[in-house]
Amino acid sequence: MSEEESTPENKPLPFKKDEDFTSLYANNVVFRASAWDLQMVFGELDQSDPNQAVVVQHTGMSLAWPTAKVTAYHLIAQVIAHQAQMGLIPLRQDTIPPRPDSSSPTLQPQDRPAAEYIAWMHDQFFGPNPYVPPSVRRAQEQLAAEQQQPTT
Repeated sequence: MSEEESTPENKPLPFKKDEDFTSLYANNVVFRASAWDLQMVFGELDQSDPNQAVVVQHTGMSLAWPTAKVTAYHLIAQVIAHQAQMGLIPLRQDTIPPRPDSSSPTLQPQDRPAAEYIAWMHDQFFGPNPYVPPSVRRAQEQLAAEQQQPTT
């Protein structure tokens, strides 16, 4: 959730860290879905053994589906805002998940629309030409032009 979380009366909720609050780093996340919630298991790549890299999982966090949906929105918004300020986030090709194939014969007909949408999302995150709204593109081009002008 965002820091602007509010109550139904639209009053901001105060935040207070638990006495056991811990801040950890993760560069790996595994998702486990059930009918009731989504669990995210966080870990970090350990390459200390030159013969066998391993992901050491250290934290599992389960979110109710409504919370997962709102969290997904905020996560995407943060990535978009970061890229608007800093440029595209570079990714190694071997870290990009495979693009779903909505024409796969293994898909049930009712699953095809979701697979098509997920494939479109994949293109927006990882494809060579992600959609950028025209107003955002104009603002980015104007900012780039201003940055290239010599200062007097």
